[in-house]
Amino acid sequence: MKDKLSKSIWVLIWIIAIAVLTYFFVFYRLADSQKVEPIDESQYSVYTGRNVYEYWRGTLPENQQQLYDELKEAYLQFLPTFSTQVEGKITVKQMSDVYTALYQDHPEIFWMDSYQAVSTLTDNINKHKKIELYYAYTEAESKEIKSRLEKNYLKIIEEAREQTTDFKKIKLVHDRLIQTTTYTKYGKDEVHEYQSIVEIFDTGNTVCAGYSFAFKFIMDELGIDSIVSRDVSHANKSNNHSWNMVKLSGTWYNLDITWDGEKSKDDVIAYNYFLEKNDSFYRTHKMQEGIPTNEE
Repeated sequence: MKDKLSKSIWVLIWIIAIAVLTYFFVFYRLADSQKVEPIDESQYSVYTGRNVYEYWRGTLPENQQQLYDELKEAYLQFLPTFSTQVEGKITVKQMSDVYTALYQDHPEIFWMDSYQAVSTLTDNINKHKKIELYYAYTEAESKEIKSRLEKNYLKIIEEAREQTTDFKKIKLVHDRLIQTTTYTKYGKDEVHEYQSIVEIFDTGNTVCAGYSFAFKFIMDELGIDSIVSRDVSHANKSNNHSWNMVKLSGTWYNLDITWDGEKSKDDVIAYNYFLEKNDSFYRTHKMQEGIPTNEE
């Protein structure tokens, strides 16, 4: 009797194990296997993500660039999940690199919050891996926020377009961001607003991330190549910092609007960290791996 009961228990265990494995390897992995595709430009409800200079995308290997494109399209379409079509394995660390590249390249996608690569039996990300996306704002909220922000950023963009050279455009944007904003510390529940273009264009309050993302956002609108560069190596996150690089007449230069803003007094704009080459700028800043050289 005990032997029969023991065999029955083992049979039940094997049935459960097979069911679980079948779920993970077949049903679960293929449950959301629809790949994400670009849609017609008129169907994007907030921004299209096009005409954006994607420097950090270009630093990724080919299969990670494909995941970057999928992730971008999914966020632009406010999809709750998608399944990657990437061939080969991408590690959790590489997935983080992809997300960071997208975050730095696309400040206009201000509703990006986080993601979760739903596990099967491994942490690697490959074809049919389900990605869940999380948002700081709903699609409706994002549309409403954009309508508030554009009242302020369009003024700067329109004024910059009236300038006759790229140098004058860059200088004007640098100056207007300093003149129209105030460096302000934020609370725990305000992280996303300050670490994006939202607060700087909404209330005029910001931190270094706001300055650098706002500058990149406007440079994209003006068709001038620019990147956000960051030093996020500190254990104390309050010491982390971000700034920009911009291409002028074929040469890359650095500028730190935050630090220039701190040095500006009354109506006198400081240019201590404006259009500096790497050899001088990185005496005071930590160089992020993969930034352009001044010769590019």
